[in-house]
Amino acid sequence: MTQKNNLNGILLLDKPLMLSSNHAIQKIKKQFNIRKVGHTGTLDPLATGLLPVCMGQATRITRFLINSDKTYRALIMLGTRTSTGDKEGEIIETCSSDVSTNTAYIDKVLKSFIGEQKQIPPMYSALKHNGERLYKLAQKGLNVSRKARSINIYSIDLISINHDYLEVIIECSKGTYIRTLAEDIAKKLGTVGHIDQLRRLNIKCFHDQSMFSFNQIMKAKTINQFLLPIDLPLKHLAKKDFSESESSMFINGLSIQSNQRSNNESDYIRIYNDESVFLGLGLYSNGYIKPKIVFSNNN
Repeated sequence: MTQKNNLNGILLLDKPLMLSSNHAIQKIKKQFNIRKVGHTGTLDPLATGLLPVCMGQATRITRFLINSDKTYRALIMLGTRTSTGDKEGEIIETCSSDVSTNTAYIDKVLKSFIGEQKQIPPMYSALKHNGERLYKLAQKGLNVSRKARSINIYSIDLISINHDYLEVIIECSKGTYIRTLAEDIAKKLGTVGHIDQLRRLNIKCFHDQSMFSFNQIMKAKTINQFLLPIDLPLKHLAKKDFSESESSMFINGLSIQSNQRSNNESDYIRIYNDESVFLGLGLYSNGYIKPKIVFSNNN
């Protein structure tokens, strides 16, 4: 039996069209015989673009990637509403969509969505209700009550108008459903709509790092050349360098006394040893730095 590869790092996959996020990473896992792999920020099969794939110990920082702001390019088709909010669903409503000549009005409507707001997640989503995925309930014809969630839309820029199609670029917070936003935009324009194309362009914590296509990855002899270090998406966190003795205490789960204080004791700190090796994440607590996530043999 071939031994599985213990790889540690993050791969930025440009997820192809009509391949589920899970199917994509399982193919990569099998191809390179990787022991542990996961992804963050699921993309629908219809969506393409940036999908971070975490390998080995990188799977322990997925929460930080999920919380990061994201940028999408969306093509919204006006005049038809579907059961899923995108073109995979059945058309359930049609409406006149004569808005293509009024670009100033469209831009005004788009700008009205900027800011903090509440959004009700769609039924066709991976969220759970009483332990079952919402999309599975939707496939059974069920529609259950969903709690509105706080989101933030930072910008919406109109790129083009072509008959019944609006192309926009959206920068938003975690938890934003672009399909729901597209339906809300269409409604405010006096019509209905759905997502025809969706592409995730960027996740803020990766600072515009390059993506790699699925075919490019699958044709490579090794995957190492594509991997980013675990600490790269954590650069927004404060940093602390430890001495050799402090590093030994940290990796053995012991708290280290510190004169430094944090304005918010829930803020994580990146910990490095005296050779600049990333050891993990700690938290300030009552004059100490407590180990919270410790990486072993992290090179």
